[in-house]
Amino acid sequence: MSLFDAFGLIRQDWLDVGDGHQLFLAQYGDADGIPVLYLHGGPGAGCSLDELALFRVKGLRIYMLDQRAAGRSKPYGCLEDNDLVNLLTDIEKVRQWAGVARWCLLGGSFGATLGYLYSCIYPQRVLAQVLWSLFIPSAAGIDWLYGRRGVAQIFSSQYRQFVRRVDDTDQLLQQFEQDFNDQDSEIRDEAIQRWLAWELALAAPGMSIDNVEQGRVLARIELHYARHDYFGAYPLMQQVGALLQCPTVILQGELDWVCPQRLVDDFLSQFGPPLLRSRLVNSGHHTLIDTRMRQAVSDAVGQMSRYIKHQ
Repeated sequence: MSLFDAFGLIRQDWLDVGDGHQLFLAQYGDADGIPVLYLHGGPGAGCSLDELALFRVKGLRIYMLDQRAAGRSKPYGCLEDNDLVNLLTDIEKVRQWAGVARWCLLGGSFGATLGYLYSCIYPQRVLAQVLWSLFIPSAAGIDWLYGRRGVAQIFSSQYRQFVRRVDDTDQLLQQFEQDFNDQDSEIRDEAIQRWLAWELALAAPGMSIDNVEQGRVLARIELHYARHDYFGAYPLMQQVGALLQCPTVILQGELDWVCPQRLVDDFLSQFGPPLLRSRLVNSGHHTLIDTRMRQAVSDAVGQMSRYIKHQ
């Protein structure tokens, strides 16, 4: 039996959120269950049915949302009107459309960043949340990911293939943008492959993206957000962090080379709610491909479900 069959599709829709964008929303599980919104990462990755494996408990109504231009949302890969404010506003529009008064959130990587911000901006709308591999889009976080003095010190040979001859982080991202938009398809494709190879080396060692178009869109959207400093996500996180009210679990893998726990706890100690800290997943990596990370997130989802049911 597939995950699709096991969880039961309730319905699927394309929601018009303006600016020419339509979001794909699929609902699974128990129609009368606790509402849980799943926020994928990337940005630009889209949801996968495999992620339904996180939900091992019954009594949940799962909303799988493909963010703007990602997954099955339309127009696919569109960068126009694709920014942080719109992504956060889209979540609230989806909640209103679904008629959900309050829901739980589950998100990883950039999806965890969105979940954290949404739960702070709309504290009355979130019951509880589980976030993992939380991305901190600060100058330090961006430099860790793309600069020479960050994770490049650990993955030196892969980084040399990634950057070629560019030293400065800003210049590096600018060069990728130029190459992604080059008229020569060989230059475009080669740059996109370098971007994806670096991403996979850190987030999912040994894995590959077989869908060429999916990889191209993921790389373009990720670069779009990085080139624009994630559209002010970090200053906003600094401003609203103390407003968070719901029970929140943040899981960070010990071997998460994309979002190291140190950056998360440095942020939380300065700008987060009192007593909130991330939990270390021993030997855990960045993505759910890692069995330790997947198990830790799934266990936390079960705990969240039991907590809500006993309120």
